[in-house]
Amino acid sequence: MSKEDFIQIKSSLILSALLIELLVGSVYISQLIFQEISQSYHIDILAARNVFSLSCFFYAISFFIYGPLSDKVSTKLLVLLGSIGAVCCLFLSVIIDNFNLYLVIMSLIGFFAAAVPAALFAYTAKNTPNHKLSQAMGIMISASIVGIIFSRSVVAMLTDFWSWQVAFTIYAGLIIVTCLFVPFGIKQSANPNSTTSVLGTYLAAIKLLFDKIVVIFLVVGFLLFFVYLGLSSLLTFYLKGAPFHLSSTVLGWLNFAGLSAVIGSIISGKLSQIVNEKYLLLICLLAVFISVVTIGFSSSLSVIVIGIFCLFLFVFAIQPLVIAMLNKIVPINSRGAISSLYLLACLAGGSIGTYLLGIVYQNNDWSEAISVCVFFAVVNLILTLFGIQLVKNKGKY
Repeated sequence: MSKEDFIQIKSSLILSALLIELLVGSVYISQLIFQEISQSYHIDILAARNVFSLSCFFYAISFFIYGPLSDKVSTKLLVLLGSIGAVCCLFLSVIIDNFNLYLVIMSLIGFFAAAVPAALFAYTAKNTPNHKLSQAMGIMISASIVGIIFSRSVVAMLTDFWSWQVAFTIYAGLIIVTCLFVPFGIKQSANPNSTTSVLGTYLAAIKLLFDKIVVIFLVVGFLLFFVYLGLSSLLTFYLKGAPFHLSSTVLGWLNFAGLSAVIGSIISGKLSQIVNEKYLLLICLLAVFISVVTIGFSSSLSVIVIGIFCLFLFVFAIQPLVIAMLNKIVPINSRGAISSLYLLACLAGGSIGTYLLGIVYQNNDWSEAISVCVFFAVVNLILTLFGIQLVKNKGKY
Protein backbone atom coordinates (compact mmCIF):
# COMPACT_ATOMS: atom_id res chain seq x y z
CA MET A 1 0.00 0.00 0.00
CA SER A 2 1.35 3.43 -0.93
CA LYS A 3 1.74 6.24 1.59
CA GLU A 4 -1.01 8.20 -0.19
CA ASP A 5 -3.45 5.27 0.08
CA PHE A 6 -2.65 4.87 3.78
CA ILE A 7 -3.30 8.57 4.43
CA GLN A 8 -6.55 8.39 2.45
CA ILE A 9 -7.77 5.38 4.43
CA LYS A 10 -6.82 6.99 7.73
CA SER A 11 -8.54 10.30 6.90
CA SER A 12 -11.63 8.46 5.65
CA LEU A 13 -11.76 6.46 8.88
CA ILE A 14 -11.51 9.59 11.05
CA LEU A 15 -14.17 11.43 9.02
CA SER A 16 -16.46 8.39 9.05
CA ALA A 17 -16.12 8.09 12.83
CA LEU A 18 -16.96 11.79 13.31
CA LEU A 19 -20.00 11.60 11.02
CA ILE A 20 -21.28 8.44 12.72
CA GLU A 21 -20.73 10.04 16.12
CA LEU A 22 -22.75 13.14 15.21
CA LEU A 23 -25.55 11.50 13.22
CA VAL A 24 -26.13 8.60 15.59
CA GLY A 25 -25.99 11.14 18.40
CA SER A 26 -28.70 13.27 16.75
CA VAL A 27 -31.20 10.47 17.46
CA TYR A 28 -30.46 10.66 21.21
CA ILE A 29 -30.19 14.42 21.79
CA SER A 30 -33.61 14.72 23.45
CA GLN A 31 -33.12 12.00 26.06
CA LEU A 32 -31.87 14.20 28.92
CA ILE A 33 -34.03 17.28 28.23
CA PHE A 34 -37.58 15.90 28.39
CA GLN A 35 -38.43 18.40 31.14
CA GLU A 36 -37.34 21.41 29.08
CA ILE A 37 -39.17 20.16 25.98
CA SER A 38 -42.35 19.58 28.00
CA GLN A 39 -42.16 23.13 29.37
CA SER A 40 -41.72 24.60 25.87
CA TYR A 41 -44.83 22.84 24.53
CA HIS A 42 -46.83 22.91 27.79
CA ILE A 43 -47.28 19.16 27.91
CA ASP A 44 -46.81 16.50 30.58
CA ILE A 45 -43.15 15.57 31.01
CA LEU A 46 -43.87 11.89 30.35
CA ALA A 47 -45.49 12.77 27.01
CA ALA A 48 -42.12 14.25 25.99
CA ARG A 49 -40.60 10.75 26.02
CA ASN A 50 -42.41 10.15 22.71
CA VAL A 51 -39.84 12.44 21.08
CA PHE A 52 -37.07 9.94 21.70
CA SER A 53 -39.26 6.85 21.20
CA LEU A 54 -40.34 7.90 17.70
CA SER A 55 -36.91 9.15 16.66
CA CYS A 56 -35.28 5.89 17.76
CA PHE A 57 -38.02 3.77 16.15
CA PHE A 58 -37.70 5.46 12.75
CA TYR A 59 -33.92 5.26 13.02
CA ALA A 60 -34.16 1.51 13.55
CA ILE A 61 -36.56 0.91 10.66
CA SER A 62 -34.62 3.18 8.31
CA PHE A 63 -31.31 1.50 9.02
CA PHE A 64 -32.67 -1.73 7.61
CA ILE A 65 -34.04 0.19 4.61
CA TYR A 66 -30.70 1.87 3.89
CA GLY A 67 -28.61 -1.25 4.55
CA PRO A 68 -29.14 -2.95 1.15
CA LEU A 69 -28.92 0.43 -0.62
CA SER A 70 -25.38 0.97 0.67
CA ASP A 71 -24.15 -1.60 -1.89
CA LYS A 72 -26.09 0.02 -4.74
CA VAL A 73 -25.89 3.78 -4.13
CA SER A 74 -22.90 6.15 -3.87
CA THR A 75 -21.56 6.49 -0.32
CA LYS A 76 -21.20 10.26 -0.70
CA LEU A 77 -24.81 10.57 -1.84
CA LEU A 78 -26.19 8.59 1.10
CA VAL A 79 -24.00 10.44 3.62
CA LEU A 80 -24.94 13.88 2.30
CA LEU A 81 -28.62 12.94 2.01
CA GLY A 82 -28.73 11.77 5.62
CA SER A 83 -26.68 14.67 6.99
CA ILE A 84 -28.53 17.45 5.13
CA GLY A 85 -31.89 15.90 6.00
CA ALA A 86 -30.98 15.70 9.70
CA VAL A 87 -29.66 19.29 9.73
CA CYS A 88 -32.83 20.64 8.10
CA CYS A 89 -34.96 18.81 10.65
CA LEU A 90 -32.90 20.17 13.54
CA PHE A 91 -33.37 23.72 12.28
CA LEU A 92 -37.12 23.15 11.75
CA SER A 93 -37.52 21.69 15.24
CA VAL A 94 -36.47 24.95 16.92
CA ILE A 95 -39.00 27.15 15.12
CA ILE A 96 -42.23 25.14 15.16
CA ASP A 97 -44.69 25.61 18.03
CA ASN A 98 -46.95 22.58 17.56
CA PHE A 99 -45.91 19.50 19.53
CA ASN A 100 -47.43 16.96 17.11
CA LEU A 101 -45.54 18.56 14.22
CA TYR A 102 -42.43 18.56 16.43
CA LEU A 103 -42.83 14.78 16.86
CA VAL A 104 -42.96 14.36 13.08
CA ILE A 105 -39.78 16.42 12.62
CA MET A 106 -37.90 14.49 15.32
CA SER A 107 -39.03 11.20 13.75
CA LEU A 108 -37.58 12.38 10.43
CA ILE A 109 -34.24 13.01 12.15
CA GLY A 110 -34.16 9.28 12.92
CA PHE A 111 -35.04 8.48 9.31
CA PHE A 112 -32.29 10.65 7.80
CA ALA A 113 -29.62 9.89 10.43
CA ALA A 114 -29.74 6.15 9.66
CA ALA A 115 -28.39 6.74 6.14
CA VAL A 116 -24.99 7.81 7.48
CA PRO A 117 -23.94 4.80 9.61
CA ALA A 118 -25.50 2.43 7.05
CA ALA A 119 -23.39 3.93 4.25
CA LEU A 120 -20.18 4.40 6.24
CA PHE A 121 -20.10 0.95 7.82
CA ALA A 122 -20.34 -0.54 4.32
CA TYR A 123 -17.79 1.97 2.94
CA THR A 124 -15.29 1.20 5.71
CA ALA A 125 -15.64 -2.54 5.16
CA LYS A 126 -15.01 -2.16 1.41
CA ASN A 127 -12.06 0.23 1.67
CA THR A 128 -10.06 -1.16 4.60
CA PRO A 129 -7.42 -3.90 4.19
CA ASN A 130 -8.46 -7.23 5.71
CA HIS A 131 -5.78 -7.15 8.40
CA LYS A 132 -7.08 -3.75 9.57
CA LEU A 133 -10.80 -4.45 9.19
CA SER A 134 -11.62 -5.58 12.73
CA GLN A 135 -9.81 -2.55 14.16
CA ALA A 136 -11.62 -0.20 11.76
CA MET A 137 -15.05 -1.64 12.55
CA GLY A 138 -14.25 -1.39 16.25
CA ILE A 139 -13.63 2.32 15.75
CA MET A 140 -17.01 2.66 14.01
CA ILE A 141 -18.84 0.90 16.83
CA SER A 142 -17.01 2.99 19.43
CA ALA A 143 -17.93 6.14 17.47
CA SER A 144 -21.61 5.17 17.71
CA ILE A 145 -21.32 4.75 21.47
CA VAL A 146 -19.39 8.00 21.94
CA GLY A 147 -21.99 9.75 19.75
CA ILE A 148 -24.79 8.65 22.06
CA ILE A 149 -22.91 9.85 25.15
CA PHE A 150 -21.59 13.06 23.58
CA SER A 151 -24.90 14.22 22.13
CA ARG A 152 -26.94 13.67 25.28
CA SER A 153 -24.36 15.25 27.58
CA VAL A 154 -23.46 18.27 25.46
CA VAL A 155 -27.07 19.10 24.55
CA ALA A 156 -28.12 18.80 28.22
CA MET A 157 -25.35 21.20 29.29
CA LEU A 158 -26.08 23.70 26.51
CA THR A 159 -29.78 23.52 27.38
CA ASP A 160 -29.04 24.41 31.00
CA PHE A 161 -26.81 27.28 29.89
CA TRP A 162 -29.06 28.65 27.13
CA SER A 163 -32.02 26.61 25.82
CA TRP A 164 -32.64 23.37 23.96
CA GLN A 165 -33.32 25.41 20.80
CA VAL A 166 -29.84 26.94 20.94
CA ALA A 167 -28.37 23.50 21.74
CA PHE A 168 -30.03 21.94 18.67
CA THR A 169 -28.82 24.80 16.45
CA ILE A 170 -25.22 24.39 17.64
CA TYR A 171 -25.44 20.63 17.11
CA ALA A 172 -26.70 21.16 13.55
CA GLY A 173 -23.74 23.49 12.98
CA LEU A 174 -21.31 20.75 14.03
CA ILE A 175 -22.82 18.40 11.44
CA ILE A 176 -22.57 21.06 8.72
CA VAL A 177 -18.89 21.74 9.46
CA THR A 178 -18.06 18.01 9.39
CA CYS A 179 -19.95 17.53 6.10
CA LEU A 180 -17.71 20.10 4.42
CA PHE A 181 -14.95 17.47 4.45
CA VAL A 182 -17.05 14.71 2.81
CA PRO A 183 -16.03 15.57 -0.80
CA PHE A 184 -12.35 15.29 0.17
CA GLY A 185 -12.39 12.62 2.89
CA ILE A 186 -14.54 9.99 1.20
CA LYS A 187 -13.30 8.83 -2.14
CA GLN A 188 -15.69 7.67 -4.82
CA SER A 189 -15.33 3.92 -5.17
CA ALA A 190 -17.26 1.76 -7.55
CA ASN A 191 -19.81 -0.45 -5.87
CA PRO A 192 -19.21 -4.13 -6.53
CA ASN A 193 -21.49 -5.75 -9.06
CA SER A 194 -23.98 -8.08 -7.48
CA THR A 195 -26.27 -10.61 -9.06
CA THR A 196 -28.71 -10.10 -6.19
CA SER A 197 -31.19 -7.27 -6.56
CA VAL A 198 -32.20 -4.98 -3.70
CA LEU A 199 -35.52 -6.84 -3.52
CA GLY A 200 -33.64 -10.14 -3.35
CA THR A 201 -31.60 -8.82 -0.44
CA TYR A 202 -34.74 -7.95 1.49
CA LEU A 203 -36.30 -11.36 0.75
CA ALA A 204 -33.13 -13.12 1.98
CA ALA A 205 -33.29 -11.10 5.21
CA ILE A 206 -36.95 -12.04 5.76
CA LYS A 207 -36.08 -15.71 5.19
CA LEU A 208 -33.72 -15.57 8.18
CA LEU A 209 -36.71 -14.96 10.44
CA PHE A 210 -37.82 -18.56 9.90
CA ASP A 211 -34.73 -19.82 11.76
CA LYS A 212 -35.69 -20.43 15.43
CA ILE A 213 -32.16 -19.80 16.75
CA VAL A 214 -31.87 -16.51 14.84
CA VAL A 215 -35.23 -15.34 16.21
CA ILE A 216 -34.20 -16.20 19.79
CA PHE A 217 -31.04 -14.09 19.61
CA LEU A 218 -32.88 -11.25 17.89
CA VAL A 219 -35.33 -11.28 20.81
CA VAL A 220 -32.36 -11.25 23.20
CA GLY A 221 -31.18 -8.02 21.53
CA PHE A 222 -34.71 -6.59 21.61
CA LEU A 223 -35.16 -7.24 25.35
CA LEU A 224 -31.63 -6.08 26.16
CA PHE A 225 -32.29 -2.65 24.66
CA PHE A 226 -35.87 -2.59 25.98
CA VAL A 227 -34.32 -2.63 29.45
CA TYR A 228 -31.21 -0.53 28.70
CA LEU A 229 -32.77 2.38 26.78
CA GLY A 230 -36.08 2.25 28.64
CA LEU A 231 -34.33 2.47 32.00
CA SER A 232 -31.90 5.15 30.72
CA SER A 233 -34.85 7.35 29.72
CA LEU A 234 -36.65 6.89 33.05
CA LEU A 235 -33.50 7.89 34.92
CA THR A 236 -34.03 11.42 33.52
CA PHE A 237 -37.33 11.70 35.43
CA TYR A 238 -36.18 9.76 38.47
CA LEU A 239 -32.96 11.68 39.13
CA LYS A 240 -34.55 15.09 38.47
CA GLY A 241 -37.18 14.35 41.10
CA ALA A 242 -37.01 13.81 44.86
CA PRO A 243 -34.74 13.03 46.63
CA PHE A 244 -31.99 13.77 44.07
CA HIS A 245 -33.20 16.91 42.22
CA LEU A 246 -30.33 16.82 39.70
CA SER A 247 -30.06 19.50 37.01
CA SER A 248 -29.65 18.77 33.29
CA THR A 249 -25.97 19.75 33.56
CA VAL A 250 -25.32 17.26 36.35
CA LEU A 251 -27.21 14.60 34.38
CA GLY A 252 -25.03 15.46 31.41
CA TRP A 253 -21.87 14.86 33.42
CA LEU A 254 -23.36 11.71 34.92
CA ASN A 255 -24.10 10.50 31.41
CA PHE A 256 -20.35 10.31 30.73
CA ALA A 257 -20.37 7.17 32.87
CA GLY A 258 -21.79 5.63 29.72
CA LEU A 259 -18.35 5.85 28.11
CA SER A 260 -17.79 2.53 29.86
CA ALA A 261 -19.67 1.13 26.85
CA VAL A 262 -16.55 1.70 24.74
CA ILE A 263 -14.51 -0.28 27.27
CA GLY A 264 -17.09 -3.07 27.28
CA SER A 265 -17.19 -3.46 23.51
CA ILE A 266 -13.39 -3.61 23.28
CA ILE A 267 -12.76 -5.91 26.26
CA SER A 268 -15.43 -8.47 25.35
CA GLY A 269 -13.93 -8.81 21.87
CA LYS A 270 -10.53 -9.54 23.42
CA LEU A 271 -11.89 -11.91 26.07
CA SER A 272 -13.84 -13.92 23.50
CA GLN A 273 -10.46 -15.09 22.17
CA ILE A 274 -9.73 -16.65 25.58
CA VAL A 275 -13.14 -17.45 27.11
CA ASN A 276 -15.92 -19.31 25.28
CA GLU A 277 -18.17 -16.54 23.96
CA LYS A 278 -21.34 -18.40 24.98
CA TYR A 279 -20.28 -18.45 28.64
CA LEU A 280 -19.05 -14.86 28.39
CA LEU A 281 -22.47 -13.84 27.04
CA LEU A 282 -24.23 -15.45 30.01
CA ILE A 283 -21.87 -13.72 32.47
CA CYS A 284 -22.54 -10.33 30.86
CA LEU A 285 -26.33 -10.87 30.90
CA LEU A 286 -26.15 -11.77 34.59
CA ALA A 287 -24.13 -8.58 35.18
CA VAL A 288 -26.84 -6.56 33.36
CA PHE A 289 -29.42 -8.06 35.73
CA ILE A 290 -27.32 -7.08 38.76
CA SER A 291 -26.81 -3.55 37.35
CA VAL A 292 -30.56 -3.05 36.90
CA VAL A 293 -31.22 -4.19 40.48
CA THR A 294 -28.46 -1.87 41.74
CA ILE A 295 -29.88 1.16 39.91
CA GLY A 296 -33.49 0.40 40.77
CA PHE A 297 -33.36 -0.37 44.44
CA SER A 298 -30.53 1.82 45.73
CA SER A 299 -31.15 5.16 47.44
CA SER A 300 -27.51 6.24 47.19
CA LEU A 301 -26.56 8.36 44.20
CA SER A 302 -22.99 7.04 44.19
CA VAL A 303 -24.23 3.44 44.06
CA ILE A 304 -26.64 4.34 41.25
CA VAL A 305 -23.73 5.88 39.31
CA ILE A 306 -21.80 2.62 39.69
CA GLY A 307 -24.89 0.77 38.47
CA ILE A 308 -25.16 3.04 35.42
CA PHE A 309 -21.45 2.53 34.66
CA CYS A 310 -21.87 -1.25 34.83
CA LEU A 311 -25.11 -1.24 32.82
CA PHE A 312 -23.44 0.51 29.86
CA LEU A 313 -20.30 -1.60 30.25
CA PHE A 314 -22.07 -4.96 30.06
CA VAL A 315 -24.83 -4.05 27.59
CA PHE A 316 -22.22 -3.10 25.01
CA ALA A 317 -19.93 -5.97 25.99
CA ILE A 318 -22.82 -8.20 24.90
CA GLN A 319 -23.17 -6.61 21.45
CA PRO A 320 -20.08 -8.08 19.70
CA LEU A 321 -20.76 -11.46 21.34
CA VAL A 322 -24.31 -11.78 20.01
CA ILE A 323 -23.35 -10.43 16.57
CA ALA A 324 -20.51 -12.97 16.37
CA MET A 325 -22.87 -15.81 17.33
CA LEU A 326 -25.44 -14.75 14.75
CA ASN A 327 -22.80 -14.46 12.03
CA LYS A 328 -21.68 -18.02 12.72
CA ILE A 329 -25.26 -19.28 12.56
CA VAL A 330 -26.28 -17.78 9.21
CA PRO A 331 -24.72 -18.32 5.74
CA ILE A 332 -21.84 -16.04 4.77
CA ASN A 333 -23.92 -14.25 2.12
CA SER A 334 -26.52 -13.34 4.77
CA ARG A 335 -24.17 -11.73 7.27
CA GLY A 336 -24.97 -8.20 6.18
CA ALA A 337 -28.69 -8.87 6.46
CA ILE A 338 -28.41 -10.40 9.93
CA SER A 339 -26.46 -7.38 11.18
CA SER A 340 -29.25 -5.10 9.93
CA LEU A 341 -31.91 -7.29 11.52
CA TYR A 342 -30.08 -7.36 14.85
CA LEU A 343 -29.68 -3.58 14.89
CA LEU A 344 -33.36 -3.23 14.00
CA ALA A 345 -34.32 -5.55 16.88
CA CYS A 346 -32.14 -3.66 19.39
CA LEU A 347 -33.33 -0.19 18.48
CA ALA A 348 -36.96 -1.23 18.18
CA GLY A 349 -36.66 -2.72 21.66
CA GLY A 350 -35.18 0.52 22.96
CA SER A 351 -37.91 2.61 21.37
CA ILE A 352 -40.75 0.42 22.64
CA GLY A 353 -39.10 0.09 26.05
CA THR A 354 -38.88 3.86 26.43
CA TYR A 355 -42.58 4.19 25.60
CA LEU A 356 -44.00 1.29 27.62
CA LEU A 357 -41.85 1.78 30.71
CA GLY A 358 -42.90 5.43 30.68
CA ILE A 359 -46.54 4.32 30.89
CA VAL A 360 -45.75 1.96 33.77
CA TYR A 361 -43.83 4.72 35.56
CA GLN A 362 -46.66 7.21 35.03
CA ASN A 363 -49.45 4.89 36.18
CA ASN A 364 -47.58 3.23 39.04
CA ASP A 365 -44.16 4.19 40.35
CA TRP A 366 -40.41 3.71 39.98
CA SER A 367 -40.35 0.32 41.69
CA GLU A 368 -42.97 -1.10 39.30
CA ALA A 369 -40.96 0.03 36.26
CA ILE A 370 -37.80 -1.49 37.75
CA SER A 371 -39.66 -4.75 38.41
CA VAL A 372 -40.52 -4.93 34.71
CA CYS A 373 -36.85 -4.38 33.81
CA VAL A 374 -35.73 -7.06 36.27
CA PHE A 375 -38.30 -9.50 34.86
CA PHE A 376 -37.12 -9.01 31.26
CA ALA A 377 -33.47 -9.25 32.34
CA VAL A 378 -34.25 -12.68 33.81
CA VAL A 379 -36.23 -13.69 30.71
CA ASN A 380 -33.20 -12.73 28.60
CA LEU A 381 -30.97 -15.05 30.62
CA ILE A 382 -33.41 -17.94 30.16
CA LEU A 383 -33.82 -17.26 26.43
CA THR A 384 -30.05 -17.16 25.96
CA LEU A 385 -29.60 -20.48 27.78
CA PHE A 386 -32.27 -22.00 25.53
CA GLY A 387 -30.70 -20.51 22.40
CA ILE A 388 -27.22 -21.74 23.32
CA GLN A 389 -28.61 -25.24 23.90
CA LEU A 390 -30.25 -25.21 20.46
CA VAL A 391 -26.96 -24.12 18.90
CA LYS A 392 -25.16 -27.03 20.61
CA ASN A 393 -27.85 -29.54 19.59
CA LYS A 394 -27.74 -28.48 15.95
CA GLY A 395 -23.97 -28.24 15.88
CA LYS A 396 -24.09 -24.77 14.29
CA TYR A 397 -20.57 -24.05 15.51
